[in-house]
Amino acid sequence: MKKWKWKIALSALSLSLVLPLSAGAAGKFSDVGPRFEKEITYLAMRNVAKGYTNGTFGVNATVSRGEAVVMIVRELGIRWDGAKDPGFTDFKKGDGFYTEVAEAVEHGVIQGKVAKDGTRYFDPSGSLTRAEMAIILARAYDIPLDRRDIPFKDVSSTTTGKKEIDALFNGGISFGYENLYFKPYAKITRQEFAGFLGRTVNKEFNPMYMEYVHYDPDTLQRVKTTWLTEQQLNAMETEMIALINNARIKKGYEPIVLNERLQDMAGLKIRAMAKYPSDERVMDIYKFYEDKYGEKLNGDYSERYANGSVESALQRILSQAINEPYLYDASRKEMGVGVAQEMDGSFTWVISLLSR
Repeated sequence: MKKWKWKIALSALSLSLVLPLSAGAAGKFSDVGPRFEKEITYLAMRNVAKGYTNGTFGVNATVSRGEAVVMIVRELGIRWDGAKDPGFTDFKKGDGFYTEVAEAVEHGVIQGKVAKDGTRYFDPSGSLTRAEMAIILARAYDIPLDRRDIPFKDVSSTTTGKKEIDALFNGGISFGYENLYFKPYAKITRQEFAGFLGRTVNKEFNPMYMEYVHYDPDTLQRVKTTWLTEQQLNAMETEMIALINNARIKKGYEPIVLNERLQDMAGLKIRAMAKYPSDERVMDIYKFYEDKYGEKLNGDYSERYANGSVESALQRILSQAINEPYLYDASRKEMGVGVAQEMDGSFTWVISLLSR
């Protein structure tokens, strides 16, 4: 994206992020409930999201493709800069949203649709789908697409927006529905789009960054913590793998080779268990592996769980290994490690080991 065109606008935006909400703002729309109240209020106060003349926001109304683009253009602070005609067959100069859509195309936020005859159209009044929402948010805000694959049951490798959907999950913007469903082709409502946009631009509304107060399981002291990013969790996993292998070497065993599939699966499994503890599909590791990779998991597989920081979890794992030497076993050749944060901010681990 060509970010330099709105560099000044973004500087002003960075200042607005720290301004407090006014006390009366929460009641601005009569139909806004607690689900996305803070996000909608925040966007409304910055004139990004607007309601209707009857005092409602229209929370359950579907958001059109044109409305979604307008909100993003307003939020980014893009101003009319003489963008060329985007060339959509159903959209011409003078139509509603024309200037916003033209600038959005110019800046790479949207691309439109392609008809069977090869012509491009925008469908401004069409309802935005959840997959399309993921795509335009990822494009507009350069959300990284190279994060961990999420095994949504209704999102395959051929689903339009697959990488963007995964990126929103990993970024704490949209987690989908219970039991790992995302509903990519479902229409998105105005409150949902405003909520996801709010989470994208202001980390105070992003549950991956919410602060929690809890009791540390090791010190039993009341502490405050924050959600770690995906990169930070990956770094913890890498550290744990190195420490486990150091412990094996000290006992005279060769280090265990990292199996990328086991590693990927361990991370997905423990995060899914933290969010959906009753999902039987996640609990059955052989079914989980087969669903994800399309082949059976061969070999003698075992896994162990632990809680706490890297050091605390390692000590628990090593203590277990004294009485049950699964870790100090020469037949264990491959390994994967996953870590997740529970809703109280504490860490839970899974150690996956495989013998061939």
